Amino acid sequence: MKKYRKEIIMLALFAMACVSLFVFGEGPFVIVRDETADKLVHETLARFLAFAFLLPVLPLCGYGKVLRSGSRPRAYLWCLPCLFVAVCNFPFYAVISGGAVIERVDLIWLFALDCLCVGLMEEVLFRGLLQSLFFDIFRNRGAIIPIAVNSALFGLWHLTNLFGGGAIGPTLLQAGYSFLIGAMLSAVLLRTGNIWTGVFLHALFNFGGLIVPTLGSGAFQDATFWVLTAVFGIICLAHVLLWLLKMDKQLKKQKQDGGEEANSESDA
Repeated sequence: MKKYRKEIIMLALFAMACVSLFVFGEGPFVIVRDETADKLVHETLARFLAFAFLLPVLPLCGYGKVLRSGSRPRAYLWCLPCLFVAVCNFPFYAVISGGAVIERVDLIWLFALDCLCVGLMEEVLFRGLLQSLFFDIFRNRGAIIPIAVNSALFGLWHLTNLFGGGAIGPTLLQAGYSFLIGAMLSAVLLRTGNIWTGVFLHALFNFGGLIVPTLGSGAFQDATFWVLTAVFGIICLAHVLLWLLKMDKQLKKQKQDGGEEANSESDA
């Protein structure tokens, strides 16, 4: 039993995270009478508890280094194109022009908290845990393959919105751009060495993209939105892809050099 104590603890933590998501996310009980506020409270509690249970799994798996804060200023400057992508997801022009309206201004703070908890939970799970795991599994394959696999899982994760009543077309579109956002956040983790920058960008992206559907009404994805998204999305894609290709080459070279050194030592 002692031999498998760590594995049992990790399984228990995963189980508790899943239970939290189900009980608070899907539970029929009412916490507050306001329907919109009640939905946000349920989601916030579910995601925060899932994050709290998943967080200790990282050091148990040997991936605790991604929880360290702080990095060189150049690393955060590198993230600026990613920040522009998140900011472009805000419905600035639609709200200013009257095409979209945020009606529940009183709940913005709760909605922001919910977005933060989404970022915390999903970054710990997908970037902190699964990405680290895939880098171990594909340790001799560079950076592109583990990031692609992890990003594909991140996109598929969003297909679960179909079970919550989401329409097929928008959900498939969400899964597609979630793959791209996931790859961007994976690169941010590699560049900064921690998940916290990704948490911030993730929460910011969700806040801008979901505030009108959650707290308001109207068409917020207008022509201005799509033009800005396309322009900064292409710039960010080129920025991230070029860096990942460079990182991929460096990692493969390091593994190759390490293997040659090991062979030389064994020959000696």
